[in-house]
Amino acid sequence: MISEKKMTQAAHTALTQCLGLKENEKLLIVTNPEFERIGQALYNEGLRLGAQAALLYYPSGSMNGEEPPPLIANAMMKSDVVIAPTVSSITHTRARRQACKAGARVATMPGITEDFFVRGLSADYKELRTFTAKMFKLLDTARVAHVTSPSGTNLVLDINNRARVSDGDLRLRGAYSNLPTGETELAPKNAKGILVVDRCGDYITTPTWLEIEKGHIVRYDGSASGRRFKRLINEAKKRDGNGRASFVAEFAIGTNKKAKVTGVILEDEKVFGTCHIAFGDNTSYSGGKNPSTLHIDTIVFKPTIALDGQTIMKGGKLTI
Repeated sequence: MISEKKMTQAAHTALTQCLGLKENEKLLIVTNPEFERIGQALYNEGLRLGAQAALLYYPSGSMNGEEPPPLIANAMMKSDVVIAPTVSSITHTRARRQACKAGARVATMPGITEDFFVRGLSADYKELRTFTAKMFKLLDTARVAHVTSPSGTNLVLDINNRARVSDGDLRLRGAYSNLPTGETELAPKNAKGILVVDRCGDYITTPTWLEIEKGHIVRYDGSASGRRFKRLINEAKKRDGNGRASFVAEFAIGTNKKAKVTGVILEDEKVFGTCHIAFGDNTSYSGGKNPSTLHIDTIVFKPTIALDGQTIMKGGKLTI
């Protein structure tokens, strides 16, 4: 078991270095019973730092992107700082967007483990911010990305939208990102080709191909992983009442050198030397026009990435 001291240190880093919590600010921790120790560590440290802290529990959601209960959403809008260690991600929800619009600084921690809570928040965030800014400049100015991988990915994406940085700096009004973090990302406009997903939590556990046309998944691998992922997408389509859950929502490059592949999406997508492609909601990103109940990230290991014909990563290693 992770010691209380290490949990407190991680909570302190999140609240001070990342969120810049000030005395008397309204701090809200929203969590599920599964993450009681993490929620309690953040709450206790918030109190110690002089914040007006509150800790709210609610039942875990069934898929990433599902809205939290109205009581939680309303409390988020009335807070200065919100931290959400939850089973299902609320990053790409109306509740999070409305809270940020009201001025809250929001850190989401979907699927967080105590191990990654401690290890991910021990990263050198000064170095991480410098490196993430470098990757952001490359992604933000590019129009086309070509991704291949040892597992068989051969995917071309129209990425002519503004990119954003997730580097742990959440000190500005309305800021948001995952914590622990480390990525630069954007909403693609379109995509075509074969994506071979190496990992996607418990949905995809072995390399699984998806065929993509006009930005949507049109065929799925017939493996057990492929069938699980197809069921997830189809369930989201039913909730949405349309086909938006199968649209390519995000292309991103991981930049956290402390992260490692564990099967937890929150961590896997941050691993330096990986990229990830998400499906479903993209309205949190500049130029994103695809609302959905779902936002699910799929991870590609050791990718080769070319931006506008220039190879910036080969086999998961930078070439620039």
